[in-house]
Amino acid sequence: MKKRKIIKQDFSNKEIKNFINFLWETRILKYMSRGGLHYLKGPAGESAAEHSFYTAIIGWILAKLEKVDENKVIKMCLIHDLSDARGGERNLVNKFYSQPPNEPKIIQEINEQYGLKSFPLQELFKEFFEGKTLEAKIAKDADVLSEVLLEKECLDLGNKKASRWLLVSVKRLKTKKGQELGKKLIEVDADAWWLEIAKKYIFKTKFL
Repeated sequence: MKKRKIIKQDFSNKEIKNFINFLWETRILKYMSRGGLHYLKGPAGESAAEHSFYTAIIGWILAKLEKVDENKVIKMCLIHDLSDARGGERNLVNKFYSQPPNEPKIIQEINEQYGLKSFPLQELFKEFFEGKTLEAKIAKDADVLSEVLLEKECLDLGNKKASRWLLVSVKRLKTKKGQELGKKLIEVDADAWWLEIAKKYIFKTKFL
């Protein structure tokens, strides 16, 4: 059996510093609230960073269901809102009245500023932005389904107006598996998963 050749890559102090600054820039998304929350009027809240995390998880599931490159879809989902750190988070209403930021240009600047040549940020973002490939369509559906999760949570917490949002969001889904997942998300109660766990273990657990 042949041994795999391990290629060692040494990074300079400047490159390491660039990686760290890139991390700090991505972390700003943690403090950036989702734009649509103003109109949904709660009660649930979510940052742009949280949204990207849920989008990546959903994208992973959809990629597996559609039998496409999971790794590519996950990465695409992780960076799909990266330009918001500089261009801002805009909701659907804002987009009708404001000039859209040049998101591909922002990603290019981030890539060049931090020397991320070995990271295919521009290629992945361009593919997502254009939305032509199946992987890009899956990532876009994951983006929408992340919104569906938030809207369903608000509905389950008593915000009846969220039902209108859910109907619109589900209609935006393009892939077959995305549509199936969206319809099922609306049907399943947000607390069903942990209630099943409680039902299974509550009488077997000793409480103080």
